[in-house]
Amino acid sequence: MMKKLIFTIVFLMGYSMSLSNGLSIVNAKENIKSEYPNTTTTNLTKIFGEPIYKEISRQSSNSIVLNVEGGGSLIQTQDSYTATGFLKDVGNVTDKSTFITTYQSDSGNTSTSTGKGILTTKDGEIATYTGQDLGITDINGTDTYHGILIFQTDSDGKLAFLDNLIGLYEYKSWSDGKKSGIIWEWK
Repeated sequence: MMKKLIFTIVFLMGYSMSLSNGLSIVNAKENIKSEYPNTTTTNLTKIFGEPIYKEISRQSSNSIVLNVEGGGSLIQTQDSYTATGFLKDVGNVTDKSTFITTYQSDSGNTSTSTGKGILTTKDGEIATYTGQDLGITDINGTDTYHGILIFQTDSDGKLAFLDNLIGLYEYKSWSDGKKSGIIWEWK
């Protein structure tokens, strides 16, 4: 367990530094996959405990192409989503987000994304977040995104616990249209 915790912290620190420095994280991800082939959602739950958020449904609300320069060497899209989910100790929330994704031309199956979003409760409380992730598409067409969210809120109600909370997430999208999203609190 300690080895997995150390791996997760080192991976996330390196991942965050790579994104902020604009360095390629594709090679780092490949090295991690070969050294730790069984790193899964189950392992993250073992390390960080039960997720604080589980997505119930998600629909794409808008998708546009931002860039297709260099014969496909720089492809970027902007995708917006609306989702519903269950937030621990709060209940049902709505999640609206927009992410800009850059596809890595040298790997063909890897992307990086940055975005922003808003969580709202039925009674109008709001929390915002910014996020970054690494996406991998496997040979079956399943997209998996692993990333970090940083939340902020002025709420003094149910969402107050989200202020300055760091969330680790895994979002998946299967080729048959099925989707899932889970967020853990990084304590």
